[in-house]
This record gives sequence, structure tokens and C-alpha cells, in this order.
Amino acid sequence: MKKATVPLKEMLAAIDCNDLNFYSNLDAEQQKVFSPWLAMRYASSANGRMAEHYLLMVNGFVNVDFSALYNHPELQWKILAVIGAGSKQFHPWIRPGKKKGKNKIQEEFSKLYPAMKHDELELLESIHTKDEIKDLFRDAGYTNKEIKDITK
Repeated sequence: MKKATVPLKEMLAAIDCNDLNFYSNLDAEQQKVFSPWLAMRYASSANGRMAEHYLLMVNGFVNVDFSALYNHPELQWKILAVIGAGSKQFHPWIRPGKKKGKNKIQEEFSKLYPAMKHDELELLESIHTKDEIKDLFRDAGYTNKEIKDITK
């Protein structure tokens, strides 16, 4: 038996042409494998003069409370269908950015300076040398072993 799929080209055309019934017209197996996240990811990118429209519409309408609507894929679809520009567009795939590993130095800085924002912690780290950072931790009462673990 062939695994059910949602045809990407048809799905994107349905978004572009504001087809509110595309999801409800899928069979039960296709509805099970429909991925609103994937549809949103594709819809957010477009080539040419419509690129800004799609990015702004996805961020302004679809992405708002997206996870709160997790159990309502048909509603997620209808929101996606509303953002279409009325004519077919090319929607290239843009790979999500890779998650960065946790920065131990900034994590420890956030414990020492809980009122600082993320960008301030990044700045604090960037304006100090490794030796200065080690001195800051040493002055804050960290052991040499803890400092070595944090700064490796």
C-alpha cells in the first residue's frame, strides 16, 4: 500500500489561490499526514515581487499562536489560505537555521547578572578576553575546575 502524501505543488497553489477547502477535500489519510508547519515554512518564502508579502503575512497571521492551534489543522489551513496573493507563486524551500549549542559562558553570566538580556550577555562575552572572563568567574567565587568546564 502506498503511503499517503499531500501533493506539495497542489498545496502551494491552493494557498496562493486562497482555496479554503483544500484541507477538507483531502482524504482522511492525507489529512493525517498534512503538516501545517511544512506548509507554513514553504508559504513564507516566495520569489520576486511577492516575497515580502508572503513573509509578512505568514509572520503576521499564520505564525501568531501557531502552536496553540496544534489540534486544529483545518483552522491552520484556513489561516494559511487567507494569505495567498491570488495567483500561483514559486515558493522555494528555505532550510531552518541550525540550533546553536548552549553557550556555557553566557549561561553562567545570566546567573551572575539575571537582569541582563541575551544581547547584553553576548556583548559582555565579546568585549572580554578568555583570561578576563576567567577572572570574572574567579572573583564571583567559582572554583578553577568550574571555570575550566565553563570556558572550554
